[in-house]
Amino acid sequence: MSRNDINQWQTDLLARVDSLIATLQQQPALAVESVDDTRPAKRPTVAKRAKYHYVKAAECYQDAPFRAAKHFRRAAMLGHSKSMRFLGQMYQSGEHLPQSDFHAFAWILLASKAGDSHASDMLDAIKQRLTTVLIIAAARLAAERFEQMCDID
Repeated sequence: MSRNDINQWQTDLLARVDSLIATLQQQPALAVESVDDTRPAKRPTVAKRAKYHYVKAAECYQDAPFRAAKHFRRAAMLGHSKSMRFLGQMYQSGEHLPQSDFHAFAWILLASKAGDSHASDMLDAIKQRLTTVLIIAAARLAAERFEQMCDID
């Protein structure tokens, strides 16, 4: 390529760039949000975080049920009613967590209060295996868990 060809190519390129700039200047301005790098990244909502942990628990339940229980607890502490019930069932069965009707009652009671219709049916069966003193203590534990949930943002 000769020097004249290169000069002509550069001239043509600059003309195209000028034409593009002129075309863009004629277009209405696009609304562009300003980016403030000093702001912290927006955190997902509590509901999205709860759903994430619920889904993770469901994914790993077959292969790693103890890890699933941890995800159910995280989702439950974020107010996810099904996770509360499943965690209570895991305590009740004692299959993947230590068997504890006391803890099962507390979690299933919270699930029931949070609107899980299946949980309400389960409470009577668990009550049969607990003393009145333990039922009161489990309800107290459930109330404490609720207070902790309210402090999570």
